[in-house]
Amino acid sequence: MPALSEVGLVSGNWTSGKWKATLLLIAAVLLGSCTPPAELAPAPMATAASGLPPSPSATPSPTAAPQPTGVATWPEQEAALLPAACGDLALLDDPTYYRLELTLDPAGLRLHGHADILYTNNEEVPLHELYVRLFPNRDTAHGGGMEVEHIAVAGRSAVPQFELQRTAMRLPLAPPLAPDESLELSMDFTVSVPPGAGGNYGAFAAQQGVIALAHFYPFIPVYDDEGWNVELAPSFGDIIYADISLYDVTFTAPVEMVVVATGTALPLVAHADGTATWHFVSGPARDFNLVLSRQYEVLRRQVDGISVNSYYLPGDTEGGEAVLDIAAEALRIFSRRFGSYPYRELDVVATYTSAAGIEYPGLVVIAKRLYEGSERMEWVVAHEVAHQWWYNLVGNDQVDEPWLDEALTQYTASLYYEDRYGQAVAEEARRVNFWDRWEQAREEGRDRPVAGPVASFAPEDYGAIVYSKGPLFFHRLRELVGDRLFEDILRAYFQKHRYGIATAESFLAVAERVSGRNLDALYRQWILGF
Repeated sequence: MPALSEVGLVSGNWTSGKWKATLLLIAAVLLGSCTPPAELAPAPMATAASGLPPSPSATPSPTAAPQPTGVATWPEQEAALLPAACGDLALLDDPTYYRLELTLDPAGLRLHGHADILYTNNEEVPLHELYVRLFPNRDTAHGGGMEVEHIAVAGRSAVPQFELQRTAMRLPLAPPLAPDESLELSMDFTVSVPPGAGGNYGAFAAQQGVIALAHFYPFIPVYDDEGWNVELAPSFGDIIYADISLYDVTFTAPVEMVVVATGTALPLVAHADGTATWHFVSGPARDFNLVLSRQYEVLRRQVDGISVNSYYLPGDTEGGEAVLDIAAEALRIFSRRFGSYPYRELDVVATYTSAAGIEYPGLVVIAKRLYEGSERMEWVVAHEVAHQWWYNLVGNDQVDEPWLDEALTQYTASLYYEDRYGQAVAEEARRVNFWDRWEQAREEGRDRPVAGPVASFAPEDYGAIVYSKGPLFFHRLRELVGDRLFEDILRAYFQKHRYGIATAESFLAVAERVSGRNLDALYRQWILGF
């Protein structure tokens, strides 16, 4: 293995050079903009279309860089946020900023990219190294993979050390990155997309004309009280534990592609060679995802100024309409119960994932097979939309503490049934999805504590315990404190941890403060015991 090079740093005020020039240009163009122009307003509700759909909401902008450390406005990111949410950018504590330039070769299933990443040490200790995750290397057995080159920090070449089957690369920092200091990291990368099902539920794969690109880019993991979170996640469950970040992404592909992504699309630029470049900017988000196909058709509906977009495959119009209706109602219900959804749009996309559904910021994927009349569709869509609150806006360690978002999301899906159909229907949904499934696991001798990392579960037990027993903690909590205080707890939890990281301890602290009760016994019974 090559010798490691020591990586230089950029000071906390990273406004020099190209970043400062771009910032001044953006500020001049977008100063004060947080309302989409009328000519780029969302399409009418539930209007079917095919080919290239119009951007639901767009504000013209050149490629942009973030504001310098200590200045809490990013005018280019406002294009992705509702006017009432633009002030949320001021709540962010120097988030990691990703600028990605991508070109897809669909015939060869290869993605060529360049990344400029601005990272600030928001911890109280100096960082002697920086880790970057290369998640496509989890799928080398299926034909995927990722290579990086021309790695530089502050313009100086860096040679990394690869770890965890090349899914992580370590960059030593000399001098260490002090608290509140920032560094600029850049690299070129090439990604091979697995043909067929791939791994990790087919979230990163090309199947039957649909290219799904989950976790395709160089990604900086969370640093917390345990250090860098760089473990190799198992083949089931979620693989990512992420801080809130901001994204500015250009993506070049054949013009006939329908491209769906986290964030909001700015105006498309078509090229003479038959390709086009899409430009996406995000609000505060924990991840960035791309899904594309020549086959997608789309239905849209407006919900409180938010464009809800249902992308489906030919022959699935009825399923696409059903998904649109469920997602729109779930968005309305959860915004009222917990706190407002901040983005201008929510995309729901059919893919060939082997999971029933998977969540990403502002975008959820639903298994294509559910569009063919599955009774599970409504629960799955409600669950994935609920993840916009519990995983994205409120983050947690999905790898080591998966119950915190998954169990709460499951219980939240039952609240959708309660608000839409009434208490009796919701109780039946809870019986089927929680009580019956957990009871079966108990009868088979497979009961165990809900707490624990994904890797501590047998794959066949993960769903029955985390997704079925776990929600019963929230149900018992609600019975103990009453409906009003339970809703107050969830709203307070959302407000306290919005754009941050929650833990089981921090949830309990909020619940005990709001309810005025000691909840240790309840927690030990339902989460730690069996």
